[in-house]
Amino acid sequence: MSTLTLTHAQVLDPSLGLNQLSDIVIEYGFIIDITAAGKSISTNPEFNAEKALVIPGLIDLSAHIHNIASETVAAAKGGITHLCAQPNSRQLIDTPANVSLLQQASAKANSSRLLPIGALTQKLAGDQLANMHSLKQAGCIALSNAREPIKNALVLRRIMEYATTHDMLIMLTAEDCDLSANGIMHEGPTANRLGLTGIAEVAETAALAQQLLLVELTGCRSHFSQLSCGRSVSMIRAAQAQGLPVSADVAIANLMFTDEDVDGFDSTFNVQPPLRSEKDRQALLAGVNDGVLAICSNHQAQDIAAKKAPFAAAEPGMSLLDTWLSMMLTLVNKGELDLSAVVNASSILPAKILGLKAGLQREQLANLVVVKQDADICYSIDSLLSSGKNSPVLGEPLKGEVKLTFSAGREVYRA
Repeated sequence: MSTLTLTHAQVLDPSLGLNQLSDIVIEYGFIIDITAAGKSISTNPEFNAEKALVIPGLIDLSAHIHNIASETVAAAKGGITHLCAQPNSRQLIDTPANVSLLQQASAKANSSRLLPIGALTQKLAGDQLANMHSLKQAGCIALSNAREPIKNALVLRRIMEYATTHDMLIMLTAEDCDLSANGIMHEGPTANRLGLTGIAEVAETAALAQQLLLVELTGCRSHFSQLSCGRSVSMIRAAQAQGLPVSADVAIANLMFTDEDVDGFDSTFNVQPPLRSEKDRQALLAGVNDGVLAICSNHQAQDIAAKKAPFAAAEPGMSLLDTWLSMMLTLVNKGELDLSAVVNASSILPAKILGLKAGLQREQLANLVVVKQDADICYSIDSLLSSGKNSPVLGEPLKGEVKLTFSAGREVYRA
């Protein structure tokens, strides 16, 4: 565990109402004190955080992890302290033994902490329930079927009933596969111009409506991953107002890009869920700013060959762990997201969803990131630590450079 004092930092933690210049004293991994800047009497080694922002460590609710060593290091560089690994990561997370293997590999990497998400159904096939209780006991933070479909509403109802009985959090993606079949991008003018098969918004909203009705029936704690449509945000907002135990997130790509970025058949922008319209993007931004939506990376590292194929044949996904925080801060710099809302959506709200301790509280293990918020940064293939180089922002000017990351009381990255 690390011992350090961060001096003259601009500390921002919306959960504690903190937005002030402070010194943060960390001893043996624990936050011992947060004092006015320059008032600490600690004799610890110091880290000069002047002109830098200190925020709670980022918690990524959805990442596909195939190389644990490289991706956890990339996460640490990006200010991510906790990384939820989807069940189709590396080895399928559908047995307690595979949960243990992932946990051992994470411990060996000794970087950002991996939180396993177990499979909802056996082999993610969507028809037979996995051993959900055993997966929870083995350490799964939640259960999901990734983006693989559940066979039908009856299977989903049984999943929700079982999860409610054992107080489990399930993570769902809203997609009606009959309505989205063979689609590869948002249904709209750009898809029509390019001659690509579109995915209508109703493929998401119809599935979401059914899932919300089942939540109302069963009382199951449900998190809806990677929403892409403005109408979906309204549906989640209404469900929360009704008192249903639901939460939701949006992938950073859907906050930053639209279907028009696909113009030119750029397979970098082949992602699931698809990039939607500018109207949808604005509604998703509003959902983050008013606290309805968390933000996830939806990181999927792909090799160069997988993304070099024609758009329709390319593997979907973006490599985003290194750049996730910088992308969010760039949206702050543009005036599209509020800084406090970003901290809430990428740290405080995910912690609450997962049942983790949130924020920069005293006598708690340090999970924090020091970032030069206004620093200009431009990523290249060589500067990415992730094994995937399929990033949409290579060569693009961004804001925000991480200088220090603490995860579970350990210093895991220093620039």
